[in-house]
Amino acid sequence: MEFHEKLHDMAMKEGLKGRKLHKSVESFTWNITILKGQADLLKHARAEVLENLKQIHYAALTCNLVKGGTGPSSGSGSGSKGRRSLDVIPETVAEKAVGEDYITDEEN
Repeated sequence: MEFHEKLHDMAMKEGLKGRKLHKSVESFTWNITILKGQADLLKHARAEVLENLKQIHYAALTCNLVKGGTGPSSGSGSGSKGRRSLDVIPETVAEKAVGEDYITDEEN
């Protein structure tokens, strides 16, 4: 966004005048708008994916598919011959930040 503020002066230094100057600034503004929208969609998709991973993890815990898990089916191991156990999904710093507001250029 800082670049956008200086774009008009930079374009004039490069020799753009009149219609070409206006068109280039307008095109840049449109592209920034599109990129912001795409970034917002990606942020929401990422949050949705992380939520789905959490649900899968909790389902695995419930079905006793996690190593060392204490789900409701912790009875005899005869029925779990074909099951594979899943490791616990560690929560990363990025996953913890999903609930937090991101500081982005669009907010500045």
